[in-house]
Order: sequence, then C-alpha cells, then structure tokens
Amino acid sequence: MRFQASFAALLAAAATASAQSVAGKAYGFAAGVTGGSGEAVTPSTAEELAKLLADDTPRVIYIDKEFDFTGQTKTGPGCDRKSCSASNGGQLYLGDLSCGGDDNVAVSSITYDAAGPEPLPIGSNKSIIGNGKAVLKGKGLSVKKGSSNVIIQGIEITNLNPGIVWGGDALELKGENDGVWIDHCKFSKVGRMFIVSHYDGARVTISNSEFDGVTDTSASCNGNHYWTMMFYGKGDQVTLDRNHFHDVAGRAPKLGEPGTNLYVHATNNYFQNMKGHAFDAYSGANAIIEGNVFDGVDQPLTKEAAGVNTLFVPDAAAAAACQAALGRACEPNSATSSGDLPVMKGESGLNAVGQNKDKIITPVSASEVVGLVVGKAGPAGVGSGSTPASGSGSEKPAETAPVASETTSESAPESAPTQQAPAQDYEQSAPSAAPQNDYDQSAPVAPAAPQNDYDQSAPIAFEQEDCDEETASAPAAQETQATPVADDCDGESEYKSEAPVVTQAAVESNAEDDCAEESDYESAPAPKETAASAPSAPSAQADCDEESDYDSKPEAPKQTQAATPVADCDEEEPTAKAEPKPAAPQKDCDDEEGVQAAAKDTPAKETPKKEEASGSSTVQMYGQCGGANFSGSTKCAAGSTCKKVNEYYSQCLGNSRVRRYMHTYLENETQP
Repeated sequence: MRFQASFAALLAAAATASAQSVAGKAYGFAAGVTGGSGEAVTPSTAEELAKLLADDTPRVIYIDKEFDFTGQTKTGPGCDRKSCSASNGGQLYLGDLSCGGDDNVAVSSITYDAAGPEPLPIGSNKSIIGNGKAVLKGKGLSVKKGSSNVIIQGIEITNLNPGIVWGGDALELKGENDGVWIDHCKFSKVGRMFIVSHYDGARVTISNSEFDGVTDTSASCNGNHYWTMMFYGKGDQVTLDRNHFHDVAGRAPKLGEPGTNLYVHATNNYFQNMKGHAFDAYSGANAIIEGNVFDGVDQPLTKEAAGVNTLFVPDAAAAAACQAALGRACEPNSATSSGDLPVMKGESGLNAVGQNKDKIITPVSASEVVGLVVGKAGPAGVGSGSTPASGSGSEKPAETAPVASETTSESAPESAPTQQAPAQDYEQSAPSAAPQNDYDQSAPVAPAAPQNDYDQSAPIAFEQEDCDEETASAPAAQETQATPVADDCDGESEYKSEAPVVTQAAVESNAEDDCAEESDYESAPAPKETAASAPSAPSAQADCDEESDYDSKPEAPKQTQAATPVADCDEEEPTAKAEPKPAAPQKDCDDEEGVQAAAKDTPAKETPKKEEASGSSTVQMYGQCGGANFSGSTKCAAGSTCKKVNEYYSQCLGNSRVRRYMHTYLENETQP
C-alpha cells in the first residue's frame, strides 16, 4: 500500500514536471530554438507575469490559469463604416488613421479596453507554456525587437477589443527576432491581427495552432474575422505547419511587399469555412505552398497572389519539379467546395526557399491533413500527434513526453537562439552546423545581433526600406493626426481605391513600391478601415503598415458608394464581396508607375518641405499635388499632406509604403 502511494506520488510529480516543460522540439525555420531554462516559474499575478516575460534572463514561465486584463476602459474618437456598420455586425475604427473617406462616419467616442493596445513585451530566451488552462484575455504578446530564442506553447489569446480595429493585436513580432516557435496556441476574438511581423524580419515557425475567426463583429459583416496574419518583415523566414484556419475571411496569411524578400514554407494546414481569401501575396514573397487542404474557402489565393511569379503551388503534375530544389517531390494541395486554386510554378521562389534545405520539412499527403489537424491543433493538443521530418526524410513520431527546454546562459545569446545540436526531432535533412544566424543557414553569419540579415540565404538583396526605421520618425513627416500606432508605420493608412493618397507619417520609407504598393485598390475596396488612434487612442502596437495592405480586402457587404481612397490601413479595409473598383488610370503599384516612377525620374535633390495643408477630398493622379509644370489640384485627401520632392514634383504623402519609398529616395538623392 505504501509502495503504491509512493509510486502514485512519483507519477503525479512526473506528470507535473512534464506539464511544466516544452513538448517536442522546434522545427522548420525555428529549428534550433530551445527557449528558456531552469525550473518553471508560475506567475500568480498579472504584474508578476509581465515582469517575468520582459527581461532576457533564460526562463520557463508556466501559466496555469486565465489572466483577465479586461475591465479598465478608455475612450477615443474614431469612425464607423456606412457599408459595414457596427450595428450591422461590422467593426468600429479607433483613432483617425483609417477614418478618411466617404464611406466613413465619425464617431466622437469609442469605449475600449485599455489593455488591448498594450501587449506584454517578451525578452529573449523564454519558454511560455500552458496546460490547457492558460488564457490571456484582453491583452496580447509582443516579442520585442531583437528578442530571440522564444517558445510560446499551449497559450490561448482572446477577447482583445474584438469589435474595434486598432484595439490590439494578439501576437506581434517586432523584428530582428532570430528564432521563435509558436506551437499549439489558439487565437480568437481580436479586433485586428492574430499574428503580425514587423519590418525587421523574424525567423519563426507557427505550428499546430488554431485560428478561430468566428465573430459577431466582422470587418466584412459576414461573421468571419478578416485580419488573420501578416508577414512582410525584411527577410522573414516562416514555416506554417498543421494549423487550423477556420471562419476567417482574409490575410490567412498575407505575404510580402516589394523589397522584403521573405521566405515561407506552408505545409499541411487546414483552411475551412472561409468567406473570403486564404493566401494573399505580393512581390517580395518567395513561398512553397504544399500539402494544404482548402475546404469551403471562397478564394484559396487572391488574384494578386496569382500574379506573383515567386510562389510555388503544385498540382500532381508540377510536384516533381521540387526534386532538384528539395531532394523530393512536393505534395499537391487539395481544394473542395472552394474557389479556384491555381497551379503556380514559380521556380525562382521554389529555389530561394529551398536554399534552406535543413529547415524545409517533409509534409504528408493532403489526404491525411484533416486527421492530423482537427482536434489536435490548439492548446488541448499539446503533446499529441506526430511531427514532420525535414528534407527528404519520412514522418517520425513526435516525443509525446514533453521535453524540457534547455538553454544555458551561454548558449542563449540575446540575438541568436541557442542551437542545441539537433535538439529537434525533425531530422534536419541537411544537418548543417548550427547556423549562427539561423536565418539562413546557407550563409553562416556570426550570432551577434543580427542586423536584420535575416536572410542571408536569399539571393535577393534587401531593399533599404525598413519600417522599423519607421520607429525612427522621419523628421519631415509631421503627422497631421496622432496615430496610436506605437512604432509602426501608421502607414497602414492606405489610399485604397483609386488614387494613391499617402498619409503622411513619420516613418521611413520602404523601397520600391511607392505606389503604396498598397495599391489597395486591389480587390474591391470595401468599407474603409479606420484605425489608429487619436491622442486619446491607444498606441497601436500593430505595425501599421503592415496594414497597409494593398491586399485584397475583406469582402464586405456591397457598398452603395465607392469608398474614397483615404489613407487607411487597408487592412482595415475589408470589402465584402464588393466588386473591385476599377482603379483610375493609374496602374497597380506593381507596374511601378505612379509616384514611384515620378519620383525616380526627377533629378532634383531637395529634401521635402511641407507645402500645403491637407483637407480636400480631391485626390490627384499618383498623388501629385504640385510642381513647376503641374496644373492640377494642389490639395490632398484628408489624412495626407502635400510634400515637396523637388521643384518639378510634389506629392500627397501619408501611406506608409509610399513614405518609406520616398524617405529612401530623398535620403539617397541628398547624399553628397
């Protein structure tokens, strides 16, 4: 009897220790990430949790309950959308970042939970784990810029101002994040993005997680959450594996923008019941999309994504092309009761992603995906199922017994994750010596604080654009309105439909595409998003520009009137099944026409100077508002300002992407 009691006690102790350690090993682009070390610490208060997360001390943080951050409210001005109003199941937009345009109705006071826009910062060398009861309610997580070697497993993040865009993101990667593994988590009821990366890039794997978009407050008034996830950090390296995306309407995920050169491997994900689009991609995105299942998805790939020649989306006939790049055939995707899934043979993208062979996993057939994902994705599935193999290997069972994360203080440098020799159970197909800069094993770089060499492996040179620069506000950019976006190109503001109106902001410009690449007029502009906050609004952690998405917006209920282009984080601009509005003669940004062309061809070298206040709703072609031989309107749409580029050309500025481009252009032109 005594023996039985002792044995039972030992089993209980073992179970507790097991629950308080990381299950499995990081794989894919996050291979080598080990997280924190030492005995698990269980925070009892929100204050203690915040303190444990924020520093760079190697630590295992075990969350065994719900932390409720809701209850304390603030108010701030914003707007509603005529085409998809809050009273009709839409969202409100906090602040003025997304509130310009004929589709918007000013709202003098919006009440929101104050915690939402202020995420919990995470430092380096952390394992944040849950036991199925770990819930963060009303506040998200922010992996700080430069933080690395982080594991987030078994956590649910929910109820972040779900009815308010710019009310907070669930999880953000601030940039220069060398090694983050997000596993068996759940995201639901968030006003803006479930996950977003910022301009300086990240090396991350998101696996076995559930993205639950069921909502009563949808940006497109269709009961599906629109803002799912976005990756456009310079040199991002992302693995998306065995995740369950359901009832979401867009950006699932959104990839790239000119100059970013990011690398994505999306395998064995289950996209289900989506009244909108899954993959949305732009120039700069290199991706292999294989072995995924689309079930009841209106649009597996947006029309913009279908035009990106660096995506590899194989069918059975094209699968063999992977042999040379990956040492194996690719797995075809499957689509049932869904829109058209085009076959894409972007071999340059295939080869670019394939350069990281030891980080490329081997997926199973699409026919096995539903069984691997349903009921196993999310916090309740921690420790269940099997994990994929890397390279050409086959599937091998995952360790069902959780393995404690180990990271010694020396082995976990702040800027680069410790790479414990194959600490992963995913045989790396081409074991290369623990790459210092996991970003790209192909080009070993010293682990010292990665200057954003996120992707050395990538043959494409990075553009000098970088929004974080955005955090460094460009002197010339004087926002006419305060934006709640904390270090984030409030650029979200996008001049969606028609004329690219740029909203000025103090943010660095990003490269080529100044057409606010956002050329947001892409897919029918829909209810314009509102966003950033005014003085009283929260500091939007989100990186706005991300929002600047010229992506296809959420389809929103048919609009009775076309939304005027106003700088408005397109993200916030879901358009529900609205017919795409033809963009005025200006071509899509990708044509490199518009502002970019005008600016590049102009010889002068003057720094921009504020010319005229904004206020008119008139938008000029390509945003031009002045110049020696210009005879058109000199006023810009609300939310943007006329800036002088040189004596021949002045432009309405405001959109983040355009701002980033112009900043770089002017900086180069004025160099001695």
